[in-house]
Amino acid sequence: MNFSHGKLITILQYFSRRFQDYWHILYPDVSFEERESDQFLYFYDISKKATDYKGSFDDSGIYLFKGYDGFDHIHALELSQYSLACWLAWRKTNTKYYLDKALLHCEWLVNNQMKNGSWVIEHKNPSYSDLPSPWPSGMAQGLAISALVRAYKYTKNIKYLDVACKACDFLELGVANGGVKRDFIINGIEGYIYEEYPRSKLNGVLNGYITSILGVYELSIINSKYTAVFNENMKNLNTILPLYDTGYWSYYSLDGNIDSGFYHRYIIIQLTAIESIDSSVSEVKDRFIYYRDSKVSQIKALFNKVKYKL
Repeated sequence: MNFSHGKLITILQYFSRRFQDYWHILYPDVSFEERESDQFLYFYDISKKATDYKGSFDDSGIYLFKGYDGFDHIHALELSQYSLACWLAWRKTNTKYYLDKALLHCEWLVNNQMKNGSWVIEHKNPSYSDLPSPWPSGMAQGLAISALVRAYKYTKNIKYLDVACKACDFLELGVANGGVKRDFIINGIEGYIYEEYPRSKLNGVLNGYITSILGVYELSIINSKYTAVFNENMKNLNTILPLYDTGYWSYYSLDGNIDSGFYHRYIIIQLTAIESIDSSVSEVKDRFIYYRDSKVSQIKALFNKVKYKL
C-alpha cells in the first residue's frame, strides 16, 4: 500500500510495514542463493527507487532530487541510489530503458568523481547546516561503489572498477581532512564510522554506514585488496552496534536520535543482508526484530521520538 510522503506514513510504520511511499520503501530481502545466481542483484530489492520515480531529469537524462528548497538538484547520494536501483529494475523488468539509465548514471559518476575519490553534494538538509560546503557522504560512496561494480561486471571496462576502488579508498580519509571517517569513544567503546553526514560533531548514522560496508563487500569480491577493509569494518560494526540499542528500539544516529518506524525496520533489512555473509550480527538483528514486533516497544519508541523532536 503506497501513499504520498507525509507524517502519517512515518507514524504508521512504527506499527506495520504495509504503509509505504517513495521515500519510505521497505525493500524485500534478496537471498544469498538468488544473488549467487544473478550477479547484478543486490542484498535487498531497491528497484522501486527507479520504477516508481515520478520526478524530473536534466537535459542529459540525469536524475534530479527535489530539494528541501523545492528546487531540483543533482545530488550524488540520490543519483547513486537511483543508478543502483536501475540495475535492479533492469533485472526485474528486462527493460533496456533501465539498463541504459544505469549505465548513464555510472558514466556520470566516472566523469564527476573528485581527485580524492569522493563525490560532493551542494544541497543540504536545513537540519544539517553545519555540513562542509560542498559535502561528501559515506553512504553516497557505498551506493556508488555498488552501482559501479555492476557497470564493470556488465561492460568489463576497467574504468568503472578503478573509480569504485578510488571511492572505497576515500572512505578511509578522516573527517578533519575533508573525508568521512570519524573515530570516537563512547561509554568506553572505541570505534569509527563512515559518516553519511560528516558534520562538525559526531553524527554516526547507522544505515548510511551499513550501506558503505555493503559497497566495500561487493568490491572485495572483485578486488581482494579490499577484503581486509571489509573484515575490519565487520569487526568495527560489531563493536559499535550495542551503542545503537536503546533497550527497546534502535538509534538512528549516535547523537541520540531514535529511529523512526521506517528506519528501525530498514536497519533490520540491512542487518539481514549483512547476516547473509557474516552471522556475527545475528544476535542484534534478532533483538531488533523483537523490539519491532512488541507493541510496548512501538509505542515507547514513537513517544520518545516525538519527545526528541520537541
